Amino acid sequence: MNPRLEPARLPPEPDPLTAWTHATLRSLPPPSAPATLAGRVLAELARRERLPWWRRDFACWPRAARWTFLTIAAGGAGCSAAALTGGSHWLDAMLSRVAAAASPLASVAQSLLEGILALPAAWLQGLGFAVATSLTVLLALVTALARVVVPRS
Repeated sequence: MNPRLEPARLPPEPDPLTAWTHATLRSLPPPSAPATLAGRVLAELARRERLPWWRRDFACWPRAARWTFLTIAAGGAGCSAAALTGGSHWLDAMLSRVAAAASPLASVAQSLLEGILALPAAWLQGLGFAVATSLTVLLALVTALARVVVPRS
């Protein structure tokens, strides 16, 4: 018979040492917390309560700040995705609207837009990838620097 198809067999009975060990451990009282634990926990909770909103978890941020962050992040991700996938028509329309709204800078923005769109698609994709990679590395460096510079109490 195939050993994989045989039903699992339990050992008949534990050996005396195992039975004695289990009985001894079950007879011990449960471990107790140190006397100073409650004070330290309450002090840590009070310290976290005093933190400014931007140092707390994202869920504790004010609703307006969360929506602003999510809007900016989604816009940046959409622009990056459009640039990386060659969707320059959408990007062109969006930048044209921005350029039209900023009338003093419209000619400069239009010249930049024409110069960017004149680049080959592979260059734009490479540029988008380079910018995304650079921003990721910058975020990692800033996070590491903040952990080193900002004292944790």
